[in-house]
Amino acid sequence: MLQQTFKELLTFLTSTNGNWFLLSLGCVIATLFLYHRWKQIPGLTVELIKDETWFINRDDNNKLAIIISLHFTNMSSSPIQIHRCKLSGYSPKIPPEQMFLEGYDKTVELVLPEYDSYFEIVSKSENITSSYVLNPFTEQKMWVYYESGIVTLTNILRAPIVIKDLNRKRKSLQVAVPRNMEQIQLYREAAMRW
Repeated sequence: MLQQTFKELLTFLTSTNGNWFLLSLGCVIATLFLYHRWKQIPGLTVELIKDETWFINRDDNNKLAIIISLHFTNMSSSPIQIHRCKLSGYSPKIPPEQMFLEGYDKTVELVLPEYDSYFEIVSKSENITSSYVLNPFTEQKMWVYYESGIVTLTNILRAPIVIKDLNRKRKSLQVAVPRNMEQIQLYREAAMRW
C-alpha cells in the first residue's frame, strides 16, 4: 500500500502537472523567504543578557514581574528607532522603584539593572511616537519590565520577544527567562521549615 502510494506520487511529480506544482511550491517558498528578510530590521542583532534577565511572583499584587535585559548591536550605517518591544503580546510597564521578596524571617530587595530602562527612555519624550534610538555602529544595553496576570510555579519561562521599529520592520527572539535565584532560595528555605 505504501509502495503503491509512493509510486503514484513519483508518477505525478514527473508529469507536467507535477512539474508545475514543484515550480509553484518553490516560488511560494522563495517569496516567503524574501518577505521574511524584507520584514527584518537590517543590521540589528539582539542578544539576551542572561545574568540580568529574571522573573518573580510578586506577593504585593499577585502578578508575575519579568525583567528582560537586551544587548543591541547596530551594524548598519543608519540609526534604528525602536518603537515597540513586546513579550508574548505583553507591552512594557512602568517599572517599580523598588521590588522586595518577603521570606519567612527576612526581606530581600531586588537589584534592578543599572543601564537604561526602555520605558524611562520613551516616556521622557512628549511625542507619542517617541522611540529608543540606536546610533549607527554602536552597542547598547537596555532592560524592559513586564507584568503578567499569570502566577506560575515553574522556574523558567519561554516566550518570544518582538522588537519593531518606526518603519514596521521587526526582530524577534525566543527568550528563556529563569526565576530569580533569590526567590528560589526563599522558597527552598520555606520548604525546609514545613
